[in-house]
Amino acid sequence: MTLSSSRSTTTTLNLILLCLVAGLCIIPVLASGAEQTERPSVLFLNVDDWNDWNSVLNGHPQAVTPNIKRLAERGVVFSNAICSSPTCFPSRSAIFTGIHPARSGNIINDNAIHPWRFYAQKAITLPKHLSNHGWQSVGIGKNFHNRDDEEFDEYISRNKPSRQKSGSGINLNPSGRWGIAAVPTTQMPDYISVSHGIEKLTTINDPLFLSVGIYRPHVPWIVPQKYFDLYPLDEVEFPERRANDLDDLTERFKLLAHLEAKFGRGYNRMLGEKGYDKQFVRAYLACVTFADEQVGRILDAWDSSVHGRNSFIILWSDHGYNLSEKEAWSKMKPWYDSAHCNLIIAGPGIPTGKVCNKAVSLQDLYPTLIDLLKVEPPDQSIDGNSLTPLLKKPNTDWNKPVVMSSESDGIRWDVVLGNDYRMTRLITGETELYRLSKDPHEFNNLATDAKYTSVIERLSQHLTFSYPEIRGDGWIEAEATPRQTSSDYQLRGNCHFPQRFPEASRGQIICADLNAGRGSYLDFVVKVTTPGTYSLGATLSVGDSCSVFVDDVKDEAAQADTGYSMTKVGMISSGSDKLEDISIGKITFDRPGLKIIRIQSNAPKQRIKIDRIQLRKQSS
Repeated sequence: MTLSSSRSTTTTLNLILLCLVAGLCIIPVLASGAEQTERPSVLFLNVDDWNDWNSVLNGHPQAVTPNIKRLAERGVVFSNAICSSPTCFPSRSAIFTGIHPARSGNIINDNAIHPWRFYAQKAITLPKHLSNHGWQSVGIGKNFHNRDDEEFDEYISRNKPSRQKSGSGINLNPSGRWGIAAVPTTQMPDYISVSHGIEKLTTINDPLFLSVGIYRPHVPWIVPQKYFDLYPLDEVEFPERRANDLDDLTERFKLLAHLEAKFGRGYNRMLGEKGYDKQFVRAYLACVTFADEQVGRILDAWDSSVHGRNSFIILWSDHGYNLSEKEAWSKMKPWYDSAHCNLIIAGPGIPTGKVCNKAVSLQDLYPTLIDLLKVEPPDQSIDGNSLTPLLKKPNTDWNKPVVMSSESDGIRWDVVLGNDYRMTRLITGETELYRLSKDPHEFNNLATDAKYTSVIERLSQHLTFSYPEIRGDGWIEAEATPRQTSSDYQLRGNCHFPQRFPEASRGQIICADLNAGRGSYLDFVVKVTTPGTYSLGATLSVGDSCSVFVDDVKDEAAQADTGYSMTKVGMISSGSDKLEDISIGKITFDRPGLKIIRIQSNAPKQRIKIDRIQLRKQSS
C-alpha cells in the first residue's frame, strides 16, 4: 500500500467511526467510493497486426468496424501514433518493459531466439509494477510475446489456433495463408479469450489491470464464413497504391519493400498474376471485422461491470501492416503503413470524441499509464513521454519526434516521425523523407530535394545511431558502432545485441548469434575521413572461425547479400570465450566515406563477441 493510499484509508475509517456515532448507515458507499477513486481499473486492450484499416483511422474505405469507432467517441484518438519496432516481439517487449528496442537490442522477431526477459533482465514490467501498487493484474491471450505468466497475478493463455475447412483458402507461406474456419465464432480462440476476460470482470471486484490480447488480424487469416461474406471478392478495393512507386528510392529501400529474405523474388508480382493479392486483402478485412466484434464484447462487459465506473480504457495495436502498398506485404517495413498503430485512450478527465494528430509512440504507454494512475515510476529508466498533456488538451503545442528502430533483409534502420514529416535513415546512410500532411500515402520521396535539408537535419538529431570518431590509436567501441546481421533468403534467424561484460574496455560488448548457417555475417558500418592504408584489428572472441571482409558502402541491394563480393582482409579463429586482441590484416581506402566491415561465419552456428574494432592508419 502506498503512502497516499494509507492516508486515504485512515481518513475513510475516521469518517466511518463518525457515521457510526451519528447512527448513519453509509459504510458501503464510502468504502466502495474511496477504493474506486484511489485505484481506477484499467482495460489494456491490444489487437495484433491491426493497421489503420478501420472507421477511426480511415485506412480502408470498406472496413466494417463499429466498435472501435464507439470507443473513439468516448476518448482521445492518437491519429499519428507509431510503434517502436514494426514486429510483434520487439514492439510488445518495449511497451511492457518501457525499454526502447534500440536500447535493449531487441529490434526484430529474429531476436526471439532468446526470451524477451533476456533483453530486459532487471526491468519491472508494467503489470508487475501495478501489482506492486495494489492492482490485481490479469493477462489473457497474447500480450508480451509468450512467457507472460510470471508478469501477471493471473494469466490465461490463448487457445490453440482454429482449424481451417478442408479445401478452403490459400497456404503459400506462414504470412500468406487464409481460410474459412471449421468452427463457429464462439469456438474461435479470440472469442474464448474475451469470454475469459468477461468472466474476470464478474468475479474480481478489486482494482483491476486487465490486459486482453486479440490475435486477429494476425496471420493466418482464418475466421468463419460470415465475416468473408461482408466483403464480396469482386467488390473488394485495394488500398491506395501507385505504379512505379519505388522509382524514387535507393536500392536497399527497394529490397526492404519486397522483403526478399522472407518471400523470395517477385512475390508481389506473383500474387497479382494469380489474383491472390485481392484474396489477401479480403481475408484481412474479414479478420479486422471479427477482431472489432471482440472489442465490442469486452467493452460492453466492462461498462456493465463494477470496473466500468471511473476507469481507463486503452486500446492499441502493436504495429501496422502492408497489403500491397509499395509492392510490400506483411510487417517489418519502415513505411507508415507498417509503422502506423491504433491508439485510443478514454477515462476520467479525458475529453471525448477528440483526435490528437501529434507524433506519439507506443513507447509512451508505460509513462502515460503510471502518470494517469498517479503511481510512482519504477526504479529504472523508462523510455517515452507521458501523453497526459495531450490527453488534457489534444491540440496543445507538442514537438517531440518519436523513433522506430528495426532491421530486415540484413538492413538496419531508424524511422523518425515528427508532427508533419517522416524520415527513414539506414545505417549505410540512405535516407527518405515524406511530408505526411500532403502525401499521406508516401508517394513522393523528398530526401533529394535541397529545400528539405534542414528538415532532415532536424529529424536526424533523434536517430539512435551515429558513427563514432576513430581515435588516434584506431580504436572504436563496438557498442557505439552501427551494425546489422545477415538475413538473406533462407538465412534468416541471426541477431545481435549489446551485453554487459566486465572484462570489456567499457564494460559492454556486442554479441552476434549467427545461427542461420555458413555465410551468416555481422556488419559494422564505420566512417573513414582520411583515405589511406589501415591496419584492421579487433578485441573479440569467436566460437569457431570467421572471414573478415571490407567494402565501401554502395547503392546496391546485393551488398546486403552473403554472396556479395567484397575485399577479404583476413581470418579470425578463437574457440574461446575470452576476449583477445587480434590483428586481422590491412586494407586501403581510396576515398573517405562509410565502410562496411563484415565478419562472416564459416560455421553452421556460432556466437561472436566483440568489444572493439581497430582501424589504425599507417604512416605514409
